Amino acid sequence: MYVYIYMFAALLLILPACKNAPPQQEAPAKRIVLSSGDTLGESMKENGFDAVAGVEITKALSGVFNPRYCRPGDYYEVRLDTAGRWQSFDYYPYGLAYYTVERSSAGKPVALKKTRNGSIVVSTAKGAIQTSLWDAMVVQKISPELINDFTDKFAWQIDFLTEPRIGDTYKLVWENFVTEDGLELKGKILAAQYTASGQVYTTVLYKDAAGQESYYAPDGKSLKRAFLKAPLQYARISSFFSRRRFHPVLRYFRPHLGIDYAAPSGTPVSSVADGTVTFAGRKGGFGNYLAIRHTNGYSSYYGHLKGFKKGVRRGARVGQGQVVAYVGSTGLSTGPHLDFRFSKDGRMINFMALKFPAAQSIALKEKDAFRAATKDYLTKLAEIR
Repeated sequence: MYVYIYMFAALLLILPACKNAPPQQEAPAKRIVLSSGDTLGESMKENGFDAVAGVEITKALSGVFNPRYCRPGDYYEVRLDTAGRWQSFDYYPYGLAYYTVERSSAGKPVALKKTRNGSIVVSTAKGAIQTSLWDAMVVQKISPELINDFTDKFAWQIDFLTEPRIGDTYKLVWENFVTEDGLELKGKILAAQYTASGQVYTTVLYKDAAGQESYYAPDGKSLKRAFLKAPLQYARISSFFSRRRFHPVLRYFRPHLGIDYAAPSGTPVSSVADGTVTFAGRKGGFGNYLAIRHTNGYSSYYGHLKGFKKGVRRGARVGQGQVVAYVGSTGLSTGPHLDFRFSKDGRMINFMALKFPAAQSIALKEKDAFRAATKDYLTKLAEIR
């Protein structure tokens, strides 16, 4: 008898709590920005999506947007319920259009293309270097994404961490999409210029007949080169290419046939050119080591790595600027840095002393269209005083 009374009393205490328990709520949206070399699928895996969720979302999304058109700087937002299941997924490429994937009442993923109301605003800026390009642009409230985009445009001509000097100048014309509620979406450079020691570098945006956007010099020549000026954003060069260097660990002189870039552990390392991975693993004093074969007998090598980007393994194809690994201090190393080496036909050479030819320029038959399409951008750039 007393047992039943006790159980009934306990039930009365529990029922109000159940009745007043809050419904399951969505967690705040998590925003993830794509980096150079990322694919949507890889990014989702790295950020905790299970295989089933990844397939569900990308399959639904492909009905309204081709994931192969994902670009660095694009971002997506995902909302999870308290159990960790995804409830909605929004993908934001450059522009006012964005794509959303939601669960229908039946639980099936459904994708839709949506558009924000807004307008395009063209802005300009100019400045001079006092400490660094970054410092100069940040003061002008230029976004970090746009600053990185600016340096990327001249990545084949200027190493912005070693070559800029006090007094160098820059000009910039870019557009932003501004939504009706005042939100400023990431911008796109229309034209840019950097002057270093009297040498003027100019680039302008052009969309070719196939709809492909790229950047060129005003005469239609490509600014791109076969190889980037550096494989990462680094703090300093701690050791240069040398036939006789005192090794800080082994304590004797021996050749150092590479360049040591000091950078924080985990700093992304990019391939300096398109190529094929020929080795990715441990290699003696180099620790985690990566070798990439390029065209015309060139190869690049990356040592003391913390680890490799997912999918980077022997036989994998990689693109110029694609993140392939991360700075570490494995092997014979006194601290985090990248040991970068470069060879031609098997012989190690000084990468910093090389000059590479430009990539393909505007075709002759397209020159008139190029001049017409870029005239306004270049005029706007010239008018910046």
